Amino acid sequence: MGDKIRIDQRKVEEDAVLLEGARSRLERAPLDSQDMKTTLSANAKSKAAYGNSQERLSDLSGLLDQEVKNIRSLGAAFVEFDEMAGAVYAKK
Repeated sequence: MGDKIRIDQRKVEEDAVLLEGARSRLERAPLDSQDMKTTLSANAKSKAAYGNSQERLSDLSGLLDQEVKNIRSLGAAFVEFDEMAGAVYAKK
């Protein structure tokens, strides 16, 4: 068994960047001005559904931001733990 846990920080960062890329594609998009001009009740329902979907996209975007932070934080925490464990092991 090795003296240290090997944390591939490059892979940790790669995963975080992939999530950031996915998150960047989830931007809210306003309805086209033409979609706002009709008075049809069906269109009102579709506008409400569209608005709801945009809110969910915004929520998902925020959750992905948090996951990126978690991934980077966990990678750093593993490195810190590995260094502490290595120091304890070296004292034995």
